[in-house]
Amino acid sequence: MEWNPETTWVFAVGLLEWEDSETFSPFPDAVEGRFDAQLVDFFRESGVPDQQIIYLQDKEATLETIRESLPEFLSNTDEDHLLIWYFTGHGGWDSDTGEYYFYNYDAQADDTETHWAISSIFDDIEENFNGSKALLLADCCYSGGLIDEVKLRDTEISYACVTSAYAHNTSTGEWTFTASLLKGLQGDPVVDLDKDGMITLYDFARYAELEVAFIEDQKSMFITTNHFDPQMQLSIVEGDSDPHFGRRVEVEYEEEWYKAKILDRNEDDEFLVYYIADRTEEWVTGDRISPYEPEMYEIGSSVEVLNEDEEWCPATVKKAWYGLHYISYDDYDEIWDEWVGGHRIRKLE
Repeated sequence: MEWNPETTWVFAVGLLEWEDSETFSPFPDAVEGRFDAQLVDFFRESGVPDQQIIYLQDKEATLETIRESLPEFLSNTDEDHLLIWYFTGHGGWDSDTGEYYFYNYDAQADDTETHWAISSIFDDIEENFNGSKALLLADCCYSGGLIDEVKLRDTEISYACVTSAYAHNTSTGEWTFTASLLKGLQGDPVVDLDKDGMITLYDFARYAELEVAFIEDQKSMFITTNHFDPQMQLSIVEGDSDPHFGRRVEVEYEEEWYKAKILDRNEDDEFLVYYIADRTEEWVTGDRISPYEPEMYEIGSSVEVLNEDEEWCPATVKKAWYGLHYISYDDYDEIWDEWVGGHRIRKLE
C-alpha cells in the first residue's frame, strides 16, 4: 500500500496555548517554527486538496468548533479515502473512570464536560467516516490513550495509531515525535532503518520510538488493527547519506559522558555532535565517541522509582528496552504501571 495524497483527508489540531493558562501551561518556546504547522503545510504541498484539510490552531480549537467540524468533515469522505488525524498539545487521564482526554483551547480545570474525550473521537470516526482506514497520531501527555481506546473498539475500520507516549505517561513540550513524523514523510534517510530506499509506517514508528526514548526518556507506542498495513509506504528516500549521520552516541566531555547525536563529518574525520542535554554542538574526534549503552535492569529486578510527588517508591521491572523500564509499583494497583527513563529509576538497596 502506498500513501496517496489525493485520497487523504487530514484533520489536525495543534495547541500551544489555552484560555485557562494556569491549569494548562502554554508552550511559548515551541511557537517559532512550530512543527504542527509544518506538518500541515507538507500535506498541502504534497497534493492533499485544500478542501480535504482542516487545521485548528490554538484559539480556533474550541470544543464546540471541534465537535461541529469533525463529523461534517468525515461525512464528506468516500470509501477509498484515508483519514489522517493528528493532535498536539496537552492530554490527560482520569484514573477513576479510565477516560482519556485531549485538552481543547477552552477546556476548564476539573470539568470533564469541557474536555475533548478520546472515546468521542472514535465515535465520530465510526459514525461518520465513509472510508475504511484511519491513521491517528498524537504528540502529547497520555497520548497512548488512543491505543488503549482502539483496543476496545469492535469496528470494521482499520486503525493505525502512533503516539509520543504510553497511556499512563506524561510527554515533554519538545517536537521530537512530530519532527520524526515529518522526516519520515519527507523521505529523510535517517528514518529508513532497513536501508531499502523506502520509508514505511513501520519505519517511522520504529524511528520515533528510538528518538523519543533517546531524547525524551519516553516510550512511543504503535498499533495497527483490522489488517491496516504497517508497511504502508510513506515516502521514497532520495540519495544516500553518511551512515554516521543521525547515530545516537555518548560523547566524552571533561571526563563525563553525555548523550549526543552525530550531525556531520568533515575531511579530517571529525564529527559534529549535538548534545541532548544542553542543545549545543561541537566538533569532536572519534576517540571521544562511544556507542550509546544505557544502564538496564533485568526483568524482575527490585528497584526504586521516582513518582510524580518526587518520592522514591519500591517497584518491580516488568519490561526493559533501550534505557527505558516498564515498572509496577509494589504498593499500588497495576493501573499505575508505567514506562520510566533512567533518571527516575535506581537499584533498590
